[in-house]
Amino acid sequence: MLYLNIKFNSIFLTLVLLSSGCIGGNDNSIILGTEYKDPPLAPDFTLKNQDGELVKFSDYEGKVIVVAFIYTTCPDVCLIISANLDYIDDNLGEYSEDVVILSVTIDPARDTVEHLSEWTERMGYEWDHLTHESASTIENVWKTWNVVVDDDHIANSLPPEDEMLRFGVLYPDNTSFKMDNKCWNLPDNKCYTDFEDFANYSFEEAEIYYDIEEGRIGEWKVNDTWSWELYNWDLRNESWVKINSQNLTSVMITKDTHLAWAASNANISNLPPGVDCNGSGWVMGTGASAHCMCDEGYERPNGDWLSCILIDSESESNTTEEVDPHAETLGEYEIGHSTSTYIIDKNMNKRVSYSGIHWDVDEFLKDVITLTNE
Repeated sequence: MLYLNIKFNSIFLTLVLLSSGCIGGNDNSIILGTEYKDPPLAPDFTLKNQDGELVKFSDYEGKVIVVAFIYTTCPDVCLIISANLDYIDDNLGEYSEDVVILSVTIDPARDTVEHLSEWTERMGYEWDHLTHESASTIENVWKTWNVVVDDDHIANSLPPEDEMLRFGVLYPDNTSFKMDNKCWNLPDNKCYTDFEDFANYSFEEAEIYYDIEEGRIGEWKVNDTWSWELYNWDLRNESWVKINSQNLTSVMITKDTHLAWAASNANISNLPPGVDCNGSGWVMGTGASAHCMCDEGYERPNGDWLSCILIDSESESNTTEEVDPHAETLGEYEIGHSTSTYIIDKNMNKRVSYSGIHWDVDEFLKDVITLTNE
């Protein structure tokens, strides 16, 4: 009877140790990185890898996925992250079939498919490095993953402040709307791949329903009394000029392109100009927070936040100090030279995050293996 009790207790103790992961001193049930208390579902995306193949994030459901945001011209931080990922990739051992590593660029203008192909081959990296030629596609990934790209640090493909493109709308009741968008530094001096890319990006950012083939923008749809007409802003004459909307594929979107859809029965004078700030700056913010960011040599006149005038050196000393109404809304939250690397569990939930570069690569590897064993 004593022998049976000892045997039973031994079996019970063994089961406890196995379930807790304590055998050999390796507690695989403990997460070493920053674990989400209520793990959110990782947003899906489809991007292109260094071979030009489409990679859909959700296709890897059932595997543990490592997601890092990097760029290849980064002189230090991103190189360390990529080196860490390479170490993890080389040391997965028997778990290699259960783990996927994805690197997503935050510099799509330079991290093209061709460049990533050459770079990954030179570095000897075998996992997917993802990019896309469509500005709206790649930025939507950053947005849904809460990645804030700090252009001051990484100097990537985001535009300088004076390169903003406007897409306006003039409705049949003569009300109007305008959307100011980034110019992406794409090849051939283009900001967007084509008209459709620019239009879709603009209306998606503004959260306005848009289907020009259906004839609908927002709540307005064409009928027998009016139709949508396309206008281009003439920089030289500072006026809107109607252009042919039958061949939208021929419209090239450069840093000087400002477009607008206007109802044919509306008064075109009610359409906002294609360039704000007297042509010497651009508007940042919306509503009460809107104000001009003036070009070098220009300034906002007192009390007028939506104009730019030449700086008058004689009167400069007489200006009174004003409080920028936008200052209180400017936070210091930026990610560029430091970023987060995520570990996604088999159910596509964000489970673990490692911030910056000062993390232990072996601890990261242990967390990856822990999640594969769940």
